[in-house]
Amino acid sequence: MIKPTASDGVEWAGDSGRSGEASPQDWPVLQSSSSDPCDGNNPMTGRPCRLGYHQGYHRDDTGAEWLED
Repeated sequence: MIKPTASDGVEWAGDSGRSGEASPQDWPVLQSSSSDPCDGNNPMTGRPCRLGYHQGYHRDDTGAEWLED
C-alpha cells in the first residue's frame, strides 16, 4: 500500500499497521557457526561464548562481545 504522508510529497510504501521500529521478534536468532563448542568465557562476567567454533569476537547470551588477549 502506498500512502502519502506529508505535504512535501514523500510517499512511504509498506504495511501501514506497523511502526517504523523493529521489535525484538524481527531480529534473527544467533546460531552457532559450527557444532563444535567455543571454550571462551567473557572475562568480565564469566559467561560462556555461544557462537560455537569461530574466529574473531566472542559473544555471550546478553550480546556482549570480547576478544581474547
